[in-house]
Amino acid sequence: MTEQDAAKQQAENAAKEQADKRNGLPEPTSHTTRHNITIDGREWAYDATVGTLDIDAGKVKPAANIFYAAFTVVDPTNGQTDRTRPVTFIFNGGPGSSTTFLLMGSLAPKRISVPDAAPVPAAPYALVDNAHTLLPVSDLVFIDAAGAGFSTIAEKAKAELWSVDGDVKGFSAFIRRWLSANHRWNSPKYVLGESYGTTRGAALAYRLQSDGVALNGLTLISNILDYAFTLDTGDQYYIGYFPTFASVAKYHGRAASGVELADHLKAARAFANGPLRLALAMGDSLDEAAKRRVAERYAELTGLDAQYVYDSNLRVLDMRFRKQLLRGEDRIVGRYDGRVAGYDLDRMSDEETFVVDDAFLDPAYSSLANAYLRDELGWEGERERLGFADFDWESTEPGKGWTWWHTQPDMTKSSWGPKIPFPNVVPDLAAAIAHQHTLKVLIGNGVYDLCTPFFQTEQDIDHLGLPKPLRGNVAFTYYPAGHMLYSSEESLAKFTADLTRFYAADVADLAAIDERPAPEQPAL
Repeated sequence: MTEQDAAKQQAENAAKEQADKRNGLPEPTSHTTRHNITIDGREWAYDATVGTLDIDAGKVKPAANIFYAAFTVVDPTNGQTDRTRPVTFIFNGGPGSSTTFLLMGSLAPKRISVPDAAPVPAAPYALVDNAHTLLPVSDLVFIDAAGAGFSTIAEKAKAELWSVDGDVKGFSAFIRRWLSANHRWNSPKYVLGESYGTTRGAALAYRLQSDGVALNGLTLISNILDYAFTLDTGDQYYIGYFPTFASVAKYHGRAASGVELADHLKAARAFANGPLRLALAMGDSLDEAAKRRVAERYAELTGLDAQYVYDSNLRVLDMRFRKQLLRGEDRIVGRYDGRVAGYDLDRMSDEETFVVDDAFLDPAYSSLANAYLRDELGWEGERERLGFADFDWESTEPGKGWTWWHTQPDMTKSSWGPKIPFPNVVPDLAAAIAHQHTLKVLIGNGVYDLCTPFFQTEQDIDHLGLPKPLRGNVAFTYYPAGHMLYSSEESLAKFTADLTRFYAADVADLAAIDERPAPEQPAL
């Protein structure tokens, strides 16, 4: 062996030894660039940092190398970050999702510009300054889940991190690592999660408390807090979806002509929580005349055919509603945004060929995220950006699929005990508020969201079981959009305004933000 070959072999051995020590993970890295944006006539200087931090899990150290994109306001006179400013940690859901959609569409200083609720053409796509960024209010940290986006995960850590509770521990570990690395432990701290990110966010608020971090506020948008209603299609499934059916029907001109949306939704909520709930509860003992009356009112509010509702036994699945509402036009309704309508290759199947709204948006967001992070913010990693971690949705084996079991807080009422086979984080959210009386929570939902219906979220929050003095810690806001409520610029503008008020408010001030109508009380 020549001296050159020996040196090469030595370098390869050293690299392999280092890789083994790091469980195959890349070294942590970061890259910062300086930028400016003008908002309402004021210029803001900010640093954009793309990088990774290690987190540990159980006995696996390091377990994952987590990617983040951070935007922090700096004082232009000295180039320093104000460590007393709030910092908000932001993530999508999945589970196992990158944070591409929130990063490119919501509160960051740059935003994708694509048509709203309409087909999106192929590249090139436009990236514009975001007039609705939250940066004047808070520094922002967008986080990719382990194994998604540009985050990597050690093979032997997958069994822990690809689980409800392991994922929450991992996000807690990342937040604490970022706070230490950036000297931000004494900053006001907020978390914002979307979709499954609300499941994670509610549990994370509670977990962080035990890990030494008290959040100032928690924002949950497009909520799913209790998976029970999705698993067995019991009565609550149909009740929770009904008002969204009604809102989508009105949007497409199939119901409530000449009626304001708020009044239509009031009628839909009352019907869902009254006649529909009672009729479904009676099951097969409901007499035919009553069933016909309920079917007719159901059809009147949702634009469906009364006979179709009757033949469905008053139980219309959401995917069937999406296929049925515009059947006469040979179109189907989007799952994430009921305002969207597209075409399907099999009219007669209950299942859509593809999710039309997701098909419109995903290529644009994914393409522009790669271009923005690599070309403008300087990310140099060679690894492909993954929209989702590559676990097997069909597998129940830890480390190959997602483990859905969740351990609820001590003393939670449950016939299963504290560990249940699906996530219900309503008790986690209740415990977080009960443990920290100043924790304020903002619940945001798009009224056309057929993925995580707003009425089900209202039902979940009504079952927090909080003492009366703490029930005002939660405020609701609503948006004329779908699951990704920020995809509508009108909704995004409102969302930023709502968040600005939320961050400035104390718990006692939340009533002025809360938009939820007072629920109708039954005659008991």
